Amino acid sequence: MGSALYRVILPFMVPDLDTLAAVPLFATLDGKRLARLAAGSTVRIVDTGHVVALRGQPASHLIVVESGTLTATFDTANGRRLRLGEFPAPCAVDKAAVLDAGGHTATWLAAIRSQVRLVPAGDVLAVIDDVPAARRHVLAHLAQRLRDQQDGLVLASFADTTTRTAAWLLRAAGHTGTRIVLPGAQHGLAEAIGATRVSVNRALRTLAADGLVRVEPGAVVILAPELLAHRASHELR
Repeated sequence: MGSALYRVILPFMVPDLDTLAAVPLFATLDGKRLARLAAGSTVRIVDTGHVVALRGQPASHLIVVESGTLTATFDTANGRRLRLGEFPAPCAVDKAAVLDAGGHTATWLAAIRSQVRLVPAGDVLAVIDDVPAARRHVLAHLAQRLRDQQDGLVLASFADTTTRTAAWLLRAAGHTGTRIVLPGAQHGLAEAIGATRVSVNRALRTLAADGLVRVEPGAVVILAPELLAHRASHELR
């Protein structure tokens, strides 16, 4: 295995089509098309912290997360990191990089030990061309990402750290429920909202003192979702 980042699953293993079909982009495909996609792809196991793709690297394959979670990051030349999101299985990440052939939009890391499937870009584009439901899924996904990025820009421009923390917790709760495991603890949350760990710690203490959340080691529990939503938006009204 040496210094390689991946352990490759041998090609004679029978592909799990149910796992591939669980990915929303491929959910409407028939069995034959799923089998062709699986046969032309490669499955890899990546350990925690390992790089799956580098920002700017040509996106010759679509990265499909079949188990585990990937983290999207942007790292500056002086060592600062912005977390662009956590992406748990089942999902396909960085579709935009395949669509425009402009290189990966982020550096993708394994947040935990994960299984990823690399589907050739040409096969993905053929699915989008041929299957209307898949095309509608991609368009809806890109539209939602645009809305999320605009909301994030507004928060970063006008909101204080407590407001940004509250907004991030609400978004995370939409995926995981009211108990949210922080990516990389409070330091990771700071990277996710573009703040310092100290300011995030202060924001969490403020929200906890107001009875909106309970802070646990490596996690936050939302106690009052409606009041937290009000706190997340009151500066922007």
